[in-house]
Amino acid sequence: MVRNYMQDITPPDEDPESEAVPHLAPERSIRNIQPTAARQRLSRTPPPRMHQEPVRRSSSRSWGVWIAAGVSLVVLVGAALLLFFPATTISVEPHTQIVPFDAGTSFTALPSQGAPSDAIVYTLVNQTYEDSAVVAAGGIERVEEKATGTIIVYNEYSDSPVRLIKNTRFQTDKGLIFRIPASVDVPARKGTTPGSIQVTVFADQAGENYNVPPQEKITLPGLKSTPDMFEKVYAKSTAAFTGGFVGDRPAVAPATLDAARSEVRGRLSQKALQLAATPTDGTFAFANLVNIVFETLPATAEPGGGVRIHERAVVSLPVFPIGPFSQSIARAVSANAEGQTVNLRFSPDIAASASSTLAQGELGQKPLIFSLTGSAQLIWNVDAGGLSKALAGRDESAFQAIIQGFSSMDGARARITPFWRKSFPSDATKIEIQVEEPVAPF
Repeated sequence: MVRNYMQDITPPDEDPESEAVPHLAPERSIRNIQPTAARQRLSRTPPPRMHQEPVRRSSSRSWGVWIAAGVSLVVLVGAALLLFFPATTISVEPHTQIVPFDAGTSFTALPSQGAPSDAIVYTLVNQTYEDSAVVAAGGIERVEEKATGTIIVYNEYSDSPVRLIKNTRFQTDKGLIFRIPASVDVPARKGTTPGSIQVTVFADQAGENYNVPPQEKITLPGLKSTPDMFEKVYAKSTAAFTGGFVGDRPAVAPATLDAARSEVRGRLSQKALQLAATPTDGTFAFANLVNIVFETLPATAEPGGGVRIHERAVVSLPVFPIGPFSQSIARAVSANAEGQTVNLRFSPDIAASASSTLAQGELGQKPLIFSLTGSAQLIWNVDAGGLSKALAGRDESAFQAIIQGFSSMDGARARITPFWRKSFPSDATKIEIQVEEPVAPF
């Protein structure tokens, strides 16, 4: 018979003398699991790495493909636009010429009505300005002053100008008489349109009863012997007549009056010169040729004892259409001006001087002779339509020969797209002409 004995087995590393402690099985929690030697060997092997570089390289490669595709698309679209919508541009330098003027350079301008087509012509711009100033008075004076006003005289009677001499009478419907201070020529009618001119008239006598409102029709008593002329040569006024006075009013010292009048007339002259500086489109004017007639209007009393003096400036300005003037100068200085149209640009120092003096009533009716000093630049107008038609359908090699046939140009450059095209479009409207602005030489 075999007997089984249970004995205490003491682990080798335990002290048998130590106090006996109940032996407990080791904890089996995850934190307290001790790795085996095999596991320890495996734990020394680094965990596998997640390689991201290949992924990034794949993303970059995708972006590169998209960018290349976009660039290719832009190139293809550009090529298609060039192929189906070609562009041809011609840059042109117009022909120019400098024209110097000296004191001996004289011109004769004719009134525009009835002038030859190749003549330098002018028309007259009439304007009236008024201004005033208050001056100190000293004492009282007895005055008798005549009313004055502006009227427009019409000529429905004749195809020729009608001459009205100095002191010609104009009569209102109330029988009041006004007179013109200088002779005038009323322009001829044009078809059914009457000729007209603006003039200043003065009352025949002093007094406030001549301060009348605007008049619908003013007749000329001196024409009654010719009924048809009396009916068709007449005047109108659009503003009241003023200044008529008889009585006492504050007196002004002559020196004070002259100084104030000079200052007012200076301001009126500036307005007249401004009119010359702002002509209408297609025309120009020379400030030196402006004609100003000053008129002293009746003074009026001011509250407090002062006196207001009144001055009027009747301005007549010759105005020139730039086309005929430019053509006349071009024909005089250039051999290739015939059949061409030109423009004109004056230097800042240009000045005109009238060679003969015309009375106020003669301006616009008689030739105006004047001279110029300074210089000008003639600029030829390029026939853009004619150039486009001449180039349409032609080979690029013919470009220089074609532009040489246009004397209005000093040079030209062509740009044809797409670059492989060697001829101009057959449709002239597809050729764009760009005329360059010449550099001002002064």
